[in-house]
Amino acid sequence: MPTSTAQRFRPRRRSDLEAFPVADELVLLEPHTDRAYALNRSGAAIWELCDGRLSLPEMLAKLRDTFQGDDTEILADVTAALFEMDALDLLEVTPPRLPATRVASTVVLGENELRPKVHFVFGVEDRPYFHWQLAILFESLVGQLPAGWSTVVVVCNSHRDISAELAHIAEVYGVLLLTGESLGDRHQLDFADGGERYVPLNRVEALAVVSKHVAPEDVVCLMDTDTFLVGDLREDLFPTGNAMAKNWIIAEPRFFQFGNPDGRGVSLPDLLRAMGYDREWKPGGVTVFLTGETLHRRKYIQDCFRFLQILYLMGKVGDYPARAVWVAEMACFALAAVPNKVELELLDAPQFAVPEPGTGSVPDGTFFHYYIDRNEGADGPFPGSEWHKQLFQQRDLLRHDLRGSLAAARSPVEKRFFELAVAAQERIHGTAADT
Repeated sequence: MPTSTAQRFRPRRRSDLEAFPVADELVLLEPHTDRAYALNRSGAAIWELCDGRLSLPEMLAKLRDTFQGDDTEILADVTAALFEMDALDLLEVTPPRLPATRVASTVVLGENELRPKVHFVFGVEDRPYFHWQLAILFESLVGQLPAGWSTVVVVCNSHRDISAELAHIAEVYGVLLLTGESLGDRHQLDFADGGERYVPLNRVEALAVVSKHVAPEDVVCLMDTDTFLVGDLREDLFPTGNAMAKNWIIAEPRFFQFGNPDGRGVSLPDLLRAMGYDREWKPGGVTVFLTGETLHRRKYIQDCFRFLQILYLMGKVGDYPARAVWVAEMACFALAAVPNKVELELLDAPQFAVPEPGTGSVPDGTFFHYYIDRNEGADGPFPGSEWHKQLFQQRDLLRHDLRGSLAAARSPVEKRFFELAVAAQERIHGTAADT
């Protein structure tokens, strides 16, 4: 862990846990549940120091008499223990661990108008497919973010080391990297059936991780990685509270109809009514805006995981095509809002909407989502283009000569994409192409 991060990381033990010394262990009981956790002597010593004020170096200084070994070994053991405690939900990480530009909680726009800071959040795996997508997106944001806004990438790698390639991209663009669990690897039943790892779990995991690092009045914008900003960022388009972009896939009478030739699927409003909820259903959830206050409500994020699993397993039981089941997490954010009484705005702004396949031009300030693939039976994301993202699932797009693709671009949005790719290539690698 870099020194600057270690200085900012100040974990706090959960105040609602009841602690009882038993023999050489410290037993923690969670109120209103039957959960209990036993910490050995060293684990208890670390947990007791988690008061929200001590940094890792300060904790290390106090633990030298408890642990044996040099400082590097002790720090590695302490860090591993803290990650494990955090995974077990025994800690509250004192916010913020966001970039130092977070000086105040709001940005003053006018005499009596305040706008929350926005943090763009992405949950990814550490592999080239996401490296080049993130680089193109970050390139489109260069010089665009208002004061105090930030970009955060949650790397779902079960807290292992981050690759040099991704670390370099984050350093070049000033992006904060956090690590989370790799839930697709941990769930060996259904979520990894046949070797398939359901990586959309990473989007919900990203919310769980970043929830510990934002102020209540901040707004988190959860996005897919296969997007880029066209034109100038329009700050006025961003909501100041909980909101989700309206989505036609989620709004269909039967969810899972998308990619399902026989039209079978699940009625999401009926699912909620069957569970006893009669609140209004708002069909959004690809681009998601949630306040820090909402994310601090632990049950909301837990319910996002639960609804994701419910939908995914329904799709598996119904034997729906994999392409249809793959969208299971898209609706979980809106579904979880209903039982948790989270009021949300349903956005109909084209700048945040998933475009129709082959869209050639979009309004200024649009986050263009190029998720459509020829491999999925549709035209590519750009009209008349042979390019689609799955050509580079295992290869780094930015390691290839893109000048021909730029010259052949047939629409303004495709030209913008390859202009950004070439610019990212030069910024990251110092050259227009290696091959």
